[in-house]
Amino acid sequence: MLNVGVGKTYAVPSAAAAVARDGDVIRIAAADYRGDVATWRNNNLTLCGVGGRARLFADGKNAGGKGIWVVSGTNVTIDSVEFHNATVPDRNGAGIRAEHGGWLRVRNSGFFDNQNGILTHNTAGTSLIIEGSEFARSLVAGGLGHNLYVGRIDRLTVTGSYFHEANRGHNLKTRARESIIENNYFMDGPTGTSSYLADFAEGGRVVLRGNLFHKGPNAQNPSAISYGSEGLLHSVNTLAMTHNTMAITRSGGAFLQVRTGTQSVVLKANLFAGTGNQALMVGTYASGNAVQTGNVNALANQIPGAANIASPNFWPNASLQASLTLGSVLDATYVRDTPRPFQLRALSSARKAGALQSAP
Repeated sequence: MLNVGVGKTYAVPSAAAAVARDGDVIRIAAADYRGDVATWRNNNLTLCGVGGRARLFADGKNAGGKGIWVVSGTNVTIDSVEFHNATVPDRNGAGIRAEHGGWLRVRNSGFFDNQNGILTHNTAGTSLIIEGSEFARSLVAGGLGHNLYVGRIDRLTVTGSYFHEANRGHNLKTRARESIIENNYFMDGPTGTSSYLADFAEGGRVVLRGNLFHKGPNAQNPSAISYGSEGLLHSVNTLAMTHNTMAITRSGGAFLQVRTGTQSVVLKANLFAGTGNQALMVGTYASGNAVQTGNVNALANQIPGAANIASPNFWPNASLQASLTLGSVLDATYVRDTPRPFQLRALSSARKAGALQSAP
């Protein structure tokens, strides 16, 4: 075990990275660490904040021209660490540059005001798991910064996390073979300028379950979610959406943009709420081929708290609630909802359309 912080064996994380061995646990005391960057090369590491989150500020520094931390070991866990203000000259600076083998698990962590929150490699056989983490305000001057940018890995899993206010880029962009996205918030708020809330750029198997989306009036792209915008790379290219709530307060556009060649689109028990002039689906995929069951169309002003970044509340008003009851359980795998960012709660047997099954 390596202890990091004022008065500890190692004053800063990079000092621990220089001596770490496979299997080490690196305990980083909650504090601000400014201008300290590191590359983690060892396998089976656990890097965790202690007594709260360890807060890393790039302050113009980077590891290998890539970001605050570069993770190149296999099977690494990062828990309770924040990454702030990562920039590099090629405009791909990341809080974490993920070049790992096996899996990388990120828990209870935060990524704020970076060019990219996490940016991964394109290595088959690897996966990224994100749980209970926040990604906010990605920014690239004159370019596109993404809160999360995942390359051609095998599997991306994101649960109970909060993505908001990407600047001109996407809140989430992934090229993974499989993307399982459950119980998260993706939001522009009143001032956010993201392109897509979620971009599944090269298709793959995508499951969106129990998420809450808000596309704001200043969004750069008229579509909220894009599937296959850059082609369909994978052997399986399917999109399944169940029990999501989508609120759009931008005029026009569409909830979904889907590419022809997609093998199936299944939409069950979703709540689509816009300004009254949105299409459900655009793109070259024939929308009539989508399998739809139990979806509800509404107006975004019936979900009055959906644009509140500080305290989002997607619970519909009383008039809309009356139309959300479902006659049966359409997705037995939907067993939790998320009344607030980072909060998960178990569900009863009754079901409503949309992500929230009872008031927050």
